[in-house]
Amino acid sequence: MKQSYPPVTTKKVDIKRIAKRLILMAKKDQQIRDKYFSKNEKKYLDKMWKVDEANQKEFKEIFNETGLITSKYGSEAQMAAFLIVQHMPREDVKFMKKYLTLMKKSMAGYPTNIYAMLVDRVRNWEGKDQLYGTQFMPVEGLESTYKLKELYRPNMVDKRRIELGLEPLGDYIKKLQEERGVTLIL
Repeated sequence: MKQSYPPVTTKKVDIKRIAKRLILMAKKDQQIRDKYFSKNEKKYLDKMWKVDEANQKEFKEIFNETGLITSKYGSEAQMAAFLIVQHMPREDVKFMKKYLTLMKKSMAGYPTNIYAMLVDRVRNWEGKDQLYGTQFMPVEGLESTYKLKELYRPNMVDKRRIELGLEPLGDYIKKLQEERGVTLIL
């Protein structure tokens, strides 16, 4: 049975309640990820998966009520929705693609880097190379070291990034390393 998802909705919803809920869900998401990435302990990974699972279930219920989380919910709620969708597992790639399609149709309020991250994550879950170079994987045995996942036509990545309004990949990697205190390798 083919599952359909609602488009951007016009029905009456409690925007403030939904926005607050999404923001709280994203705070839990980021708190557990901060612990996991700073301590790199399995117990935090297990907790992260539990938070993700609960958030994803609740987000799908919200989405069925609201459709795309647009700028009317506020930029913080939009970012929260993105984080929850971004952290969905491979099994939810169809849902992620639907959200991405709606996001592309209504980019108002969504920064282009958010769009790029979700495009790359979806492509990754589909077994395709990423377009924009936003996805990394941990390097086993090297603490706080991550490797860039495979790129589709790597010689064109900066062109794609610039067309989307993003900085070149080398600048992005330098910025991430400084912000997060990690080593990123190509």
